[in-house]
This record gives sequence, C-alpha cells and structure tokens, in this order.
Amino acid sequence: MPARPLPLPALLITAAAAATLGAGCATAPPAGNRIAAPPMGTVTTYHRKSSGSLGDFDGRVVWTHAAGSWQGRPMVAFGSAQGTSLHDPQSFALVASLGATGQPLASYDPPIDYAWPLQVGKTWTASTTVTQHPAGRTVPLTTTYRVESWGDVTVPAGTFKAYKLVWSNNFGEVETRWVGVADGIATVKRHVERPATHPQGAGVLDAELLSVQAPR
Repeated sequence: MPARPLPLPALLITAAAAATLGAGCATAPPAGNRIAAPPMGTVTTYHRKSSGSLGDFDGRVVWTHAAGSWQGRPMVAFGSAQGTSLHDPQSFALVASLGATGQPLASYDPPIDYAWPLQVGKTWTASTTVTQHPAGRTVPLTTTYRVESWGDVTVPAGTFKAYKLVWSNNFGEVETRWVGVADGIATVKRHVERPATHPQGAGVLDAELLSVQAPR
C-alpha cells in the first residue's frame, strides 16, 4: 500500500459547507465557511488508483469517521485499512497521520488547514514543520494553494458543485482536489503527482468518490 508520506496532506482534510449568498445568486459560488465535522460513523468510499512512491494500488478505500486521540488530546479520526488521519475537533485541521496498524507516521505543527473562506482566484502560502516519527526527524513543508474554479464535477457518487483547488509544495508534489463545500464533502475527487526529484521518487494517485453513507 502507499509509501509512508513525507509531509503529504492526508486524503481527508475537511472542507467547509456552504452558506448561501444573497437572494438571486443561486448559481454563484457558495462562501466556503467552516462547519462542524460530519457525524461519527459516517462512511465514505473511494476508488483509488496509485503507483510509484504513492503505492501500487487499484481498488476501493473505505474511510470511517470516528473518535480518536493524539498525545492525550481528543481528535476526529478518519480511518481506513490503509491508515488514519487525525483532525482537530474544532478547526478540523490535519494534526497527524497514522499507519495501517496505528503507528505514528507524521505530525504537523501548526496543523495543515485551508485559508478560509474559499473563493475563486484566492491564493495563499502556508508553512508547517513535519515530524517524521519513524525516522525521528523534522522537515519543513511549504505549500502554495490556489482556488482555480467552482462548478460541477461528476464522479460515480453523483454530480456535485465543487471548488477546484490546486496546490504544490517544496518537494515538487502537485495536487488537484475538488472540494464539495455545499454538500460538506471534503474530497469529491483528487489527483496527485510526484516528480522523480521527490525524496520518495515519482508517483501518481487518482481518487474519486463512490458513495457516502450516513450513520444509522
């Protein structure tokens, strides 16, 4: 499965749901404001195809939203057979990433987050220090983001209004992610590319949403 990431934002960095704009603006992009986390027990299923340093895999990945903890602090956890991402319960920023057996892989100081609210054309640069726990070392991560567009994106789960974000980091990794703010879906679709100059080597990953199941 996927190689242990250098400081790669996890599959599920939660985005915002939408507040509707003024009357008569039904087709305008929503304001990308924060919302509370989805209910515990929510299950999201993706089809993932990846290769190279991002792991040779072609199949379903199922993520379950549950309670977690990090260094004694309560967290929101998105867990799968491939690993878990831990998020701050208030901001939902990414705090840490765990491996398939729950071992710490990376933690982020400050946690990784978007610059809210999301707006088409908005750009920003954010820096964090990543602790790579297996190696016992820290590395700097600087990422530049841009909100490219807003509109329909169609995946097996349906058609969603989504912001298209593109970001790149100081390791040369580039990611495009469609964020369904109006439906509270952090990742509708994503594409990741690592160049041969990346510390872990070249790799490609594509994922798209198959289904969302609310807790019963």
